[in-house]
Amino acid sequence: MSQKVCNYFITLRCNDSCEYCSIWRNEEYQKLEEKPYDLALLKKAGIKHLNIMGGEPLLREDLPEILRRAKALGLETALATNGILYGEKGRQIDGLIDRLFFSLDYPFAAEHDRSRGVECFTEALSGIKLAKERGERPIINFTLTRDSVRFLPEMVDLAEKLGVRVHLSPVYDHFGTQGFESITVDHIRYFARRPNVLVNLAALEFVRTGGNRTLYPRCRARQTTITLMPDGTRVSPCLFNPNGRQGNEAACSSCMRWPYMLPSFSIGLDKYFWLNLYSEMIKRGKI
Repeated sequence: MSQKVCNYFITLRCNDSCEYCSIWRNEEYQKLEEKPYDLALLKKAGIKHLNIMGGEPLLREDLPEILRRAKALGLETALATNGILYGEKGRQIDGLIDRLFFSLDYPFAAEHDRSRGVECFTEALSGIKLAKERGERPIINFTLTRDSVRFLPEMVDLAEKLGVRVHLSPVYDHFGTQGFESITVDHIRYFARRPNVLVNLAALEFVRTGGNRTLYPRCRARQTTITLMPDGTRVSPCLFNPNGRQGNEAACSSCMRWPYMLPSFSIGLDKYFWLNLYSEMIKRGKI
């Protein structure tokens, strides 16, 4: 059975400038109006999982109202933040998020702040500690690039020290430089054995094989996801390929954009389907 997911980009504004992200560089995105959306329409469409995305979601003033409505509808929610505003606004969203991620690009302040373009390492760590104190279960989201993967052991150790899990996410939009050699993928898989490490094995195999192929696309975004923009409009099949052919456009070549590819792996009985299913069962504590 396929996953039904909504990727809701509630704002495309951001208060940092990650070196591997293209969203903050897009001037048109910054002009988009932010309007409420009736989440009950997602429920009617069969959506069960709501990914609150950005930009930086905590910049959206009505975020608490959005999350309360999602919870009332029984939607499972996930949100990733850079942590800059969590100390100020975190209490407003306590208990409203099922999976709360704090983005860390490196386990050291100097490298993390350079990657993000602003000094925010201290705020991210403080946010993680504060979230734990408030009864949340924060997760470090570690975006793996060819450079940052060198510090994977240190990041896993940092997560253990903080008493949280770390989610390993290979970078998916880094100007054509996102690929890893097979030995690097094996290195990541080795650390995936650690009890506090989360990684999707289908994603790692997809990285190993070079991502989406436009001739025989693996993308199923149109069937598995709904993408909402800040103003409540929809784009299809995805944010990065609006109104295009699913998996066949130039933007789809070697695509590894996980908010779309991971749900896509829930369709089609191939190795990605089974690896994804196994990884989901581990994540949810069923194995």
